[in-house]
Amino acid sequence: MSEQSLLLMRLDALYTRCGDRMARANEPWGEGVPAPLLLVGRTLRGETVWRFGMQAEPGFTCRAQALLSRGAWDPVAVPDALGLRRCVHEVCLYHPGGAPSPAGCRLLTPRDAALLAETFPEEVEELPTATPFVARLLDGRIVCVCRSVRKGGAYEAGIETLASCRRQGHALRALSAWTAEVLRLGVVPLYAAHADNAPSLSLAQKAGYIPYAHTFEYFCD
Repeated sequence: MSEQSLLLMRLDALYTRCGDRMARANEPWGEGVPAPLLLVGRTLRGETVWRFGMQAEPGFTCRAQALLSRGAWDPVAVPDALGLRRCVHEVCLYHPGGAPSPAGCRLLTPRDAALLAETFPEEVEELPTATPFVARLLDGRIVCVCRSVRKGGAYEAGIETLASCRRQGHALRALSAWTAEVLRLGVVPLYAAHADNAPSLSLAQKAGYIPYAHTFEYFCD
């Protein structure tokens, strides 16, 4: 699969759509936060794609479109010219296949709500829809979860680990188990992290994920 195809799959999974505009974060358990004003993705090969949010006014879209369509996009200089004040820069990775499922992890279902609530109460609402939902258990207690926080033609992973259990290999096991299950379902596993989050990016690469693009989400606030 090409880098551009992977990038388009990620963009389609990130936000719900209203016509040709992004509306809200595509969180499978409920309505997410409003989409950014502009989302630009660039593959490692230099291919660029973009989407506009619902709040983007016609004048803004025309100016941005003119810059983007002629390949003049600069992730720092051009947004300054457009009055965009905040940027979320993420590195995008995917798994090419062949991930083994490690021991000590298992899939959760809504029947596991009480067990999950003991250590991750805020994630209980996600159980029915953020599937596959994988837990790493230690002494009968869930210490790390990895679930599908974005779902479309591809699924994107979201990981949480108890603070007292970090840097012990639990996140790697949970991510590997989630990846194996997503691949078993015939879906492409995706992963993304802030460009300055070296530990998260290192985790993904240890689990066999490969970078394919960068995304830049721009806000005017």
